[in-house]
Amino acid sequence: MNYDPYTDEDPEYRNTPLVSPIPRPTRETCPPLQSQQQHRSDPYQQNYHGHNSYHSAPQTSTHSMNMDTSPNDHSNQPIAPQIEIQKQSANFLSCQTPYKEGKPINGLKLVVGPIIEPDYNQFCNTDVVQLLLDKKKELKNIPYEKFTAARGKSNLYEKVGQSIFMNRSASKLACLDALVNFTGVKRYDPVKDLVFWFTDLCGGPGGFSEYILWRKHSYGEKVYGWGITLTGDQDYDLNRFRPDTKVHNCFKPSYGADGTGNLYNEENIRHFANEVIMGTKKEGADFVTADGGFDVRGREHLQEHHLKQLILCQIITMFMTLKKNGDFVLKLFDVFTPFTAGMVWILYRHFEKICIIKPLPSRPANSERYIICRNLRERSPQIVDFLFEVNKKFNEIKSSSSGGPQDVSEIVDFNEMNQDEDFIDYLKMSNMKIAIKQTEALEELLKYNSDPYPFYF
Repeated sequence: MNYDPYTDEDPEYRNTPLVSPIPRPTRETCPPLQSQQQHRSDPYQQNYHGHNSYHSAPQTSTHSMNMDTSPNDHSNQPIAPQIEIQKQSANFLSCQTPYKEGKPINGLKLVVGPIIEPDYNQFCNTDVVQLLLDKKKELKNIPYEKFTAARGKSNLYEKVGQSIFMNRSASKLACLDALVNFTGVKRYDPVKDLVFWFTDLCGGPGGFSEYILWRKHSYGEKVYGWGITLTGDQDYDLNRFRPDTKVHNCFKPSYGADGTGNLYNEENIRHFANEVIMGTKKEGADFVTADGGFDVRGREHLQEHHLKQLILCQIITMFMTLKKNGDFVLKLFDVFTPFTAGMVWILYRHFEKICIIKPLPSRPANSERYIICRNLRERSPQIVDFLFEVNKKFNEIKSSSSGGPQDVSEIVDFNEMNQDEDFIDYLKMSNMKIAIKQTEALEELLKYNSDPYPFYF
């Protein structure tokens, strides 16, 4: 009888065993991966070349060496150089100047003036910064689709993405936690501190909070947190948190006295700080994070103005909510100006040690970096009053329409910082290292933009 081979009546099909007799392949039984040349005219194979680039170049046998191959046969040549996986460590700087509780630090100086080009040699190197700025300008005319495609190919860690979390920022905090162990070591009396308290400032969707809740619950420990952020697009998205974070039971979003979550408003800071202090039995949080962003469409100097004020207000809120000996993580960007250097100086003087670091999941072509601050010397120190005065000046500048563009240009006297050679050297080396790597990453991104398939032969 003739059977239709495309129906279930085919005997060969019906006799096919449900369990394959062929053993499952293993590393030992599989042959080594060989790179296969694809023609440039076949654009649909472009993604497969990236997979082979992570392996060593295939070994060429004696037989293949003696073959009469065509000049265009590149099947035994590597498609891309072997990639070396980066290793990272946290290099901390400790302040040797004695700290006196209840006393302000020296050198505080509020300077307001017109916006001018800073002296980049103060905290970095002018040539290094100028090269970086020139590379940034080359990105402005690249269409968004081409930019994102080139970014994905030029960044080794782009595929890490959000990992198991809802937001990329969670993987950045996970990287920092792996380096310094914020959440894994109980440095406090386990009898007195039954709950790990944390505060998340301007957290956007809430990636940092999601990671902390997930990590502490994975240890079987109790954890509770508060967060403040802008309502609207910058609000927390608790429904996207992992179910095992138990976020609705362990995290409380707050929006300050006026309900907007705007930290530029002093009353919102004080309202939120009081909520955290009362919720932690007047002890303060064990850990404070600040991964805030903002949405300002306009002139570049206005964006810089908002970024400086945001960092300032996050630091004020941290000082008012973090317990003594607690830890702080703050997202920064370029630290080339006297103002941003002054903010780092203030943290350096009020914590036992600090570390400026760019975690590996952070895109190398951007200016993002984090400052890790360990062991706060005093909760709600005297400097809070001064920082509130600086914030008032920021608000006055924004509300004023007279004169040319003004900004807060300095909050710590440069001469005071310059006396501490360890601090200046650390800041310069950190800025130069990150700027050079960022420039290299921008060059790599621009290369992929101009030639999407640079490893084709």
